[in-house]
Amino acid sequence: MLTVGTFLPPAPRGGTPAPAARAEIGRIPADDHALLMDLLATLPDVEFAHGLDIRRSCVRDGRVYCGEVCLNDLDLYVWHAWTARDPCGYTLEALRTLSLDVPVVPDPDRFATGLDKYRAHLRLSRAGLPVPDTILLDRRDTAAAAPVLAEWGRALLKPRLGSYGRGVLLIEDFATLRDLAGYLDSTVAAGTESTFLLERFCPHRGPADWVGTTLVNGTLMYGYRKRAHRFTRMSTGAWKVYDPEAVGGDVDACDVPPAHARLARLAQRALGLPLVGFDLIRSEGRPVIVDENTFPGFYPDLFAAAGRSLGRELFGLVKDSVAGLIAERAEAPEAARRTHLDGEPAGPGARGGKPRRTADGVPARVSGESTST
Repeated sequence: MLTVGTFLPPAPRGGTPAPAARAEIGRIPADDHALLMDLLATLPDVEFAHGLDIRRSCVRDGRVYCGEVCLNDLDLYVWHAWTARDPCGYTLEALRTLSLDVPVVPDPDRFATGLDKYRAHLRLSRAGLPVPDTILLDRRDTAAAAPVLAEWGRALLKPRLGSYGRGVLLIEDFATLRDLAGYLDSTVAAGTESTFLLERFCPHRGPADWVGTTLVNGTLMYGYRKRAHRFTRMSTGAWKVYDPEAVGGDVDACDVPPAHARLARLAQRALGLPLVGFDLIRSEGRPVIVDENTFPGFYPDLFAAAGRSLGRELFGLVKDSVAGLIAERAEAPEAARRTHLDGEPAGPGARGGKPRRTADGVPARVSGESTST
């Protein structure tokens, strides 16, 4: 019997008014949540402990406690809930600590990579996938960006942990970047990010060239477009999605071109996140990923239009995670036997530990597929 802990909070039935919509981020629509719970109850040889809120836990001597429950005694922990966009914040630290002893889905290190626009872009770029060219530099040394900006012409300055288009600034000359850094140093330097992330501006036609995607358990659920009032013009020929109240929504279903769909699936594999979304634009005839979303849009009407059920898709994710854990444990005795006979570990998990992986939990490259479109 496996013991699986979950924290998969539902949204209130009927939703909330738009100004409070941010509170719904990371929550599963009520009907889908009810279906998910019913389906999970049918899994044989699995005992679930639901509602284990990692955000309200504490860590004692490397063991994570939710009330009287020690999460380190679980066989698997599955979570999807809003958390602060801070890789060094408590929630992700607690999840990292837990993952030393228990498989955690999504993996906290991969999740933290997805939160950080620089690290996420770097991960996708190293996997050979098209993202904008970037430069990362210390804010106190903006001179290093001068030759790059001269080559690019235009760039976007983005907060590494930003969202909803807030704080994204079009940089059309080096003087703007230099003076912005000087302003920050003269006013709020102590409390601001010390790095600047610049993306090369990719020319496109604005809203007509923008497509959002949502993927669950490696499968593309649907595509969507933001409505026109969710875009703002930064300058001639330069647009961005802008949602200052961070309420989300205002989307319509759209077809996802095959090249975009294939790119989104490759990007999901590269980040290794089971729940993720990507914003893509068409620039100079090819799709480019311009943003990664660790809290993808769960829009019930779009799931229905696509003939899919979020509750069933999430059930498949949990079921696959359980099956993977069972298979890994079944392999462990044979691996241990080979270790005893040969004197060397026979592969990942040979000594009963977790499979080896790179520092951010993802293989060095996505192999087996070309990215040409």
